Amino acid sequence: MTPVMIAAGTTTDLRAHLRAATMAAHDLLDDAMQAASGWQNRTDYARFLAVQHAARAPLERWLADHAPRALNPPLQTGLIAADLAALGLALPASSPDFDLPRTRVGDALGAAWVLAGSALGNRSIAKQVARIGGGAWPTAFLGDDAMMRFWQGLRARIERPAPLAEADGAADAAAAVFAHFLAATGQAVGQDQPRQAESVGA
Repeated sequence: MTPVMIAAGTTTDLRAHLRAATMAAHDLLDDAMQAASGWQNRTDYARFLAVQHAARAPLERWLADHAPRALNPPLQTGLIAADLAALGLALPASSPDFDLPRTRVGDALGAAWVLAGSALGNRSIAKQVARIGGGAWPTAFLGDDAMMRFWQGLRARIERPAPLAEADGAADAAAAVFAHFLAATGQAVGQDQPRQAESVGA
């Protein structure tokens, strides 16, 4: 979708630009995540957490190396690891390293936007998990308040005009993050459920 302009080389709203540029990828990932894992039973929920951990670990490393502090979201892999441990499961293997073909202005912003924005969906999933699991399944990751606070702060930055170069760089990075998650869901389809942790009872 062509961005709306208010001045030469400037988008009217960076958030709207990102959403328009990644809408198809976002919808595709939602469908793939539900098909690959879901949360309709304990095994599905464990697989969902494993996919999230496998995909997020490389992204957190990339952001630590490339993002300024203000655009480095709170780490969530530790919360996912705690949830998996509470289910009696070990950590999954990490997805391949995440990287971008070239460095562009907006890269860190686009990656941070995807991770932070997922916190909104996580709140909805948390309600379903609480209902289906009868409140017995761990939800440290889905209920992470730190990521929600980060998201609220990020909104102030993206709900404003932005140079087109920054907007396009952020959109390309966001699309790469969606593709990275999508690849992780594909790996999950071909894997067995997460293995039982040796040190934690089921």
